[in-house]
Amino acid sequence: MSFEALQQEVTSWPESQVRQLQAFLVTLRHQRDAASMQKLASKLDDTDPSRWISLEEVEKRLGLANS
Repeated sequence: MSFEALQQEVTSWPESQVRQLQAFLVTLRHQRDAASMQKLASKLDDTDPSRWISLEEVEKRLGLANS
């Protein structure tokens, strides 16, 4: 089913079903965000100093370092 067909289908739904879809999509987004945050958090828990970088290096990589 194409996105356009899905849009047309949802347009014909009663308000209660649209609200259910909205709730589902919000829940899905939160689940995906939580998974992404867990992945990021695992990088912050790295105990191997050989993979650490300094705050100065972070600023340099982000283009925030003072020249």
